[in-house]
This record gives sequence, C-alpha cells and structure tokens, in this order.
Amino acid sequence: MLDRRTLLLGSATAAGAILLGACAGNTTTPRPRVRTGYLQVPGARLYYETRGSGPPLLMIHGGVADAGSFAAIAPELAEHYTVITYDRRGNSRSRLDGPPADLRLDQQADDAGLLLKTLIDTPPHVFGSSGGAIVALELATRYRDRLGTVVAHEPPVPAVLPDAAAQQAKYEAVYQTYRTRGVQEAFQQFMAIDPGEDDPAADGDYPADPEFGTRIQGNQEFLLAHEMLPFTRYRPNLAALRAKLPKLVLGVGHYRARVATRIVLTLADRLGTKATPFPGDHTGYIWRPREFAEKLHAALT
Repeated sequence: MLDRRTLLLGSATAAGAILLGACAGNTTTPRPRVRTGYLQVPGARLYYETRGSGPPLLMIHGGVADAGSFAAIAPELAEHYTVITYDRRGNSRSRLDGPPADLRLDQQADDAGLLLKTLIDTPPHVFGSSGGAIVALELATRYRDRLGTVVAHEPPVPAVLPDAAAQQAKYEAVYQTYRTRGVQEAFQQFMAIDPGEDDPAADGDYPADPEFGTRIQGNQEFLLAHEMLPFTRYRPNLAALRAKLPKLVLGVGHYRARVATRIVLTLADRLGTKATPFPGDHTGYIWRPREFAEKLHAALT
C-alpha cells in the first residue's frame, strides 16, 4: 500500500498529484539501466523490469501499487543485486486476458515462479511488502528449497491474530461498502482500518517514475473488488514457514501501525522467531530508500 496520509485523502486523483510532484526529487545514486519486458502467463500478460547485476532479488508490490513503488529503492539495491520488479496481474500494465476475477494466492505464486524461471537460473531472494508480503509467504511455502532469503514486510494476515474474526469483519464491511456506495467511500473505510504513526520522511521527495501516480489510479477498484478479500483471508501454513527458517525474515516498520505491527509480532511469535525492524513505516522503501536498502541488504546477507 502507499503512504497512509496520501491515500486517506480519499481521492486517487489527489494521490496521483502528490506522487507526481514527488518525482521531482534528486538522488545521488546513479540510475542503472532499466530493462523492461512482458511475459505471457496463463490468463494474463505480466509487465516486468530488471536492473543491476549480481544475485537475483525479486520485489513484490502491495495492493493498489505496481513496480513503480520500488523506483526509489531499486537503484540502491542494483549495486548488489539483479533487481526484478513487476506489476502483479490485474494491476497497471499487467493486463488480464479476460474479465477481472478474484485473485488466488496459488496463482500469484505461480506468476512469480514463471517470471523467475524465465529470467534467472539461480535461486533468488524475495522481498514482498503488504499484499506482496503475502505472496512472498506463499512462495516460501511452495518453493522454499528453490529460494534464497525471503523477506515478508508487514503482511496483512489477520488470521494469525486472536481476534482474527473481528479484524476480518472490517474488510468484509469495506467490500459491502464498495458494492453499495462505490470506490471512494469504500477506500476511505479501507484505509481507516489500520492507522499508523506518521513518518516525518513521508513529506519528502523520491524518484518515482513520471507516470506512476496516474497509472495506479486504475488499481484502486481492482483492489476492492478482486484482491482485498482473497488476500486478507489468507491463512499462512505455519509448519511450512517454520521449515524455511532462518531464511524467512518478518519485517516490521519502525513507525508502528495498530494492526500491521501486531500481526507481524504475533506471526513471528507463532513461528518461533523475531520480527526484524525496518526503517520508516508501512512503505519505508518509498520514503527512506537508502536506509531501507541498507537494512534489506543486511537481512539478505
């Protein structure tokens, strides 16, 4: 997900304007060449980008966003890794072959697996944030022996909480609002589920691609209609994830959120490990790309 304060405006147009304005920021990190392409997978055509050289690192974005959410951090990481980013199916440039349908986590893992099989021939590291962290958990469950370190940063999996039913009911209510009152009111309700501490860096600039803000406007309804419920209903396979330890890292933002932080700490406790703090908030990789990249590199090495 994008910065809470941006999206709590309740307007995709306003979100786009803020993000586009932020693109004016400069960075001292050299911009590596971005290689782009498309991969046909069953039922969709995936857009992807690669940067840098070295061990492969797949980065999986959260809901509403796309590969552009890693535009600031990918150049930092490309100094050490071949960074692979992509738009998950149904989002932005990754078009579906048929009408929109609810996403499935096995399908999400298969998409990532086919992308990796096409682009690399060595075991990759994986980083996923928010909804992308759920995909990372599913990858760790299904392909753990074929992956390096998997970092799941603040996955929204309320099923691990003692009050799971009450938390899930909030997402079910958002869906009903979407069906009866439309996208904008439902999205405001969605963003209010998990308020968090403000990160002062979220008012700064970051080098996102020029079309990012405009592009993600079309992802808002797709999240509400086809992604939010399948993802938040996900039940992690705890036994399979324990088998991935210690090469499974559960990331939590320095700036805490009411629910996301509790989920990560609870999941870590149930797996018998510790949560790893990362700079910033739920989207620290956007607002603090260099700090976040350094922490992620340390987690991977």
